[in-house]
Parts: sequence; C-alpha cells; structure tokens
Amino acid sequence: MERRISYKDSGFRFMKPSVLWKARHIFYHLLRRDILVTYKQTVLGVFWTVLKPMLTAAIIVLVFKRIGNFPSYGFPYILISLSALTFWEFFSNSVNRASICLIDDRDLITRVSFPRIVLLINAAFRNSLGLIINLVVTIGFVIYHDLPVLTNLFWFPAIYLCCLLLNLALGLWLGTLNVFYRDVTTLVPFLLRVGLFISPVGFTLNSVPESWRPIYCINPLVGIVESMRYCILGEQFRPDFTCLFIGSISLFLLLISGLYLFGCQERKFADLI
Repeated sequence: MERRISYKDSGFRFMKPSVLWKARHIFYHLLRRDILVTYKQTVLGVFWTVLKPMLTAAIIVLVFKRIGNFPSYGFPYILISLSALTFWEFFSNSVNRASICLIDDRDLITRVSFPRIVLLINAAFRNSLGLIINLVVTIGFVIYHDLPVLTNLFWFPAIYLCCLLLNLALGLWLGTLNVFYRDVTTLVPFLLRVGLFISPVGFTLNSVPESWRPIYCINPLVGIVESMRYCILGEQFRPDFTCLFIGSISLFLLLISGLYLFGCQERKFADLI
C-alpha cells in the first residue's frame, strides 16, 4: 500500500478507465486481504463456505417442499434450492459487505488518495471464490443424482457478470447511504434475510401468479437466479425472456442511478466517516 495515486474527489473522475487502472494495485490488495480474512483465519474455513448453503437448502426444502408443497418438476428439491443458492450466497455476502465497506475502511479513505469506488468494486468481487466452491458442490450433487443436465454451463460467465453488476449497483446505493445514515448497517442484513424467502430461491418463477410476474421481475435477482437454475438443471427451467428484459432494464437504471449518487457524494466521504 505504499503506492500513491493522484486522485481528487471531483465529480465523476472515478468513472474514467485510466483512473481505475491506476488504482488496480489497491483493488488487488483489498481482494487478497478479504480472501485471507475470510478463509485463512477461521477454524472451519472453506468447509463453512459449503456448510452454510447446505443448511440453508435443508431449511428451504422443509419450508417450501414439505410444508408449502411447492412443485419440484421431477427434480430433487435440494437441487432446486442449491442451484439458486449458488448465486444468492454470492449476492447477499457481497451486498452486505458493500453496505459497510466505506465505514470499515475509513482509515484508508482518509489517508490514501484513490477512487473510493474501488472499495465497492472489491466488495462486489470478494466472495467469488465462495461462489466457485458452491458451484462445484452443486454440480457434485447433480452428478450424484445422475441427472443428464449441465449442458448450459457456458452461460455461467454471463450470469456471473450480471450478478457482479447488481452487487455493484446496490453497493453504490447502500454504501453511500450508510455514510449518511448508519441505520443502513442494521437494516441491510434484515432485508437480505427477508429477500431470501421472497426471491425465487426456494421456489421457481412458475409458482408466482402470472399476472404478478412483470412486477415481480423488476427485481433483477429474479432473472439471475432463474438463469442459474437453467444453467445447471437444463431446458425445463429456461427463464422467461420478458422477465429477463424487465430485470435488465431495472439493473441498468439501478446501476446508472447508483453511479450518479456516488459521484455526487464521494467528495463528502472523508469528512463524514
């Protein structure tokens, strides 16, 4: 972290590729730091990364399949939930981190001149290793059940990119708002817990009444989760094009508005945190 970067908090300079490129060393340092903190100094380490979604999937099966009697379309219900949890865990961990990263790294913000958006970009990426681990575990379950699927895995990079953009978009909003209103720190984990049960993680989009689907699909995560289910479980879960279109527009507006909010407020961060 000895490297100095010439940067002034002036409007939207953080959006210039040359400015972000010069800050790449800070990004690498932050990403390496977070990975080491997450996995190296924990007793369970990688095992906990696998155990958490497995326990969540078991609860989802109990609630949605055993109690709610949601359809499984001929697949083990554990795969219905695990295929969605792969990205839900990545999304929720990244968004939760993004909401607090500007506050947690206050010393870095006040002492080092660099584009603050690097902190939010790092938060969007930080749980990528956990995503890959959970994807491998889910694929292992598919192979164990001897299902002729996994033919659409080539879509994974595109789905990953969309989720990264969603992580960043929400991070721009929540991270900025948290600088001004610290209640966001408490509110975000609660909203994520609620979101787990109202997003199509424990059920599919087909379980939502057709008249409500256009409104429901305003949530960009719906299209991402449905696409991941299609990616792992095959054609029977092909996502609805209208849903993907609505979610894409919503994601675009969320990202653009987040960039605008962040650009307007970035120069105030060092004084407020």
